[in-house]
Amino acid sequence: MNALARPTLFAFLLVFLPFAPAASQAEMARDCDAEIEKVERRISDARRKPEFKSERGRQALSSADRSLNQARKHAAKSEFRHCLDETKKSRAQISGR
Repeated sequence: MNALARPTLFAFLLVFLPFAPAASQAEMARDCDAEIEKVERRISDARRKPEFKSERGRQALSSADRSLNQARKHAAKSEFRHCLDETKKSRAQISGR
């Protein structure tokens, strides 16, 4: 590598590398919002099902609601990885019934 190519490559990396994490953050934000909407619909649908009318079913819905609220808090703080984890947990609490 000649003397001019090395600083040029370094400058290129400094300029363009910061855009990659920003793009992935935006993608994770969209994914998180979409997952929250899906879980909201699932919880809403589950509330109408007879198996969620029992005490055990209500507890599962309550746990799913708590996880969903945690996901919303993580999304508000831009903690998208935690947001996705909480939506998965919320979905699992509904699906486990």
